[in-house]
Order: sequence, then structure tokens, then C-alpha cells
Amino acid sequence: MSNDEQEYPFHLIFIISLIIITIILTIIRIFLYFNDSNYFIYSRRDYDFIILREGIKNGLINFYDPIEGSAWPPYYLYFWYFMFYPMYLLPIEIGLYLWDILRLISVMYVFFKAKELFESRTDLIIFYILSCIGYSVDAYFNNVNFLILFFLFNSYLALKKDKKWVAGILFTLATFKINAFIFLPVLLIAKKIKFKDLIYYLVPFFIVFIPYIIFPDYFMQMVTNWGHSDEAVEGILFESLFWKALQPSHLMFFSLLLIIFLDGVTDSKKKKIYRISSLSAIVIYYVYITIVVFIIPVLILGIVT
Repeated sequence: MSNDEQEYPFHLIFIISLIIITIILTIIRIFLYFNDSNYFIYSRRDYDFIILREGIKNGLINFYDPIEGSAWPPYYLYFWYFMFYPMYLLPIEIGLYLWDILRLISVMYVFFKAKELFESRTDLIIFYILSCIGYSVDAYFNNVNFLILFFLFNSYLALKKDKKWVAGILFTLATFKINAFIFLPVLLIAKKIKFKDLIYYLVPFFIVFIPYIIFPDYFMQMVTNWGHSDEAVEGILFESLFWKALQPSHLMFFSLLLIIFLDGVTDSKKKKIYRISSLSAIVIYYVYITIVVFIIPVLILGIVT
């Protein structure tokens, strides 16, 4: 650790930022509870958490059936049902704040431990900034992407400690959203694992995948849900699919993948090129996809109604 870091631990700035973001969003929730005049804001605060609770009501057998109040059918892997079920058992007034606390503690933990895994101050700052952006969106809608960050980070931490089976199990837990699977190609490209090491990740994943083999109709229903496109963006299926895979709240774990990739680049000139090009691509993509999949449909819906 450098002297500058000892004198001025910059990671604490971002940890404090997480706390401030959480406090502000909690105040907004309380305000909206007593004043729901702004329906656009009110209807979206905690929207994902509420929809996930409604999805649990369908039960495990009907897990992929449409959810009342949601334009998108469920598309998580089935074991998410067991992971989120404790939140379903709690009164929503308690579950919301408990989910907030769980998100804050888990991401604070990742921020604190990240400085021990990655040496580049620049890459760490990029990771913290992108994660804070993703955290803000995830916390506003009260989504679940912080868990993917938590599981993937601890999977990588276990790998660094040569606990490969543990790394594989934690990776599998993160794949309730299948886009977390990109973690493996990143590890391979960054030369953090070899092809023979994939067995530690694929065996646990195959075990949780067995129910889809036993019940192929269940699997096909999930795949069909993956291809679902909202009516407001009908005709732009490509953007709709990518919105599922690369939402702004996903920046938390995609920024982790980015820093792992950059950590594997030893040539400083190449690392700078990769860093700039990656950040440019992220900015361009999110500006484009947000306009096409979020802003335009909202405007269309407003005109129609």
C-alpha cells in the first residue's frame, strides 16, 4: 500500500458515497409514502422488489408464468425462488429496508476488500465510480444485482486463495441471472484460470441445471421469456434483449469484470487503450440503450395514454 493510500484511503470516499446514496433514497421512499403526487417517480420506486415478491406468489412450478403488474415475464434461473423466498415471508415494509441494508453492507464489503485484490488505483477508481452508478439505479428500483456483484467478487476472492470449488459454487449462485456467466470468459481472457479449471465452475452449474433437463418444458418456458419484448419496444427485439443483459444497475458487476480483465493486462500501453475504449463503449452503449429502451417507450406510452 502506498503512503498516499495510508494517509488518504480513497476507498472510504466511495463507501461513504454508498451510505449517502442509501440515506437519500430512503428519504425519497418515506416522502413518496406520504406524497404520491408524482406518479412517475412513485410507481418506479422499489418497482423491481415488488414485482419479485409477486413472482414468488406464482410458486416454483409456475415460476415462469406472467406476473400481474409486470410487462416482463420472469427470466431468472429457478433457484432464485429459494434465494428470495425469505424476503417474501417478511412484511413488505420490513423487507424493503432489510434489502436496502443487505445491499449496503454487501457492496461496502466488496469496496473494502477490492483494494486488497487490485493494485491499480486508476482501475479501482473506475470500478468504484461505475459501481456507485449501478448501485444508485439498483437501490432505486430495489433490484438484485448487488448479489451478483457479491457472489462474483467472493468467487474471485476464493480463486485467489486457491479455493476453486468454493469459487465455482459462488459463481453458480450468481448465475440466477444468466448474464453473470460472462465471468468465465473474462477469467480465461485475463489468464486467471486455465481451461482445465472450468470443471470447478461447470460442475456446480450443471448440478443446479439438472431440473431443466428433467423438465424440458420448464426450460423452454424460461428461454421463451428471455426473448420476450415489451409492447412499447416491439420491433426492436435486439435492444430489448440487450436491456435485460446490460441494464445500468448491472454496472456493479460488469465493472468488476472490467477490473479483472484490466488486471490481467501487463503492458501499460495496452491497458490504457483497453481502459479508454472500454469506458467509451460503456458510455455510448448506456446512452443509446437508455434512450431506445427506456425514454422512447415512456414517451410513447405517455402519448398513447
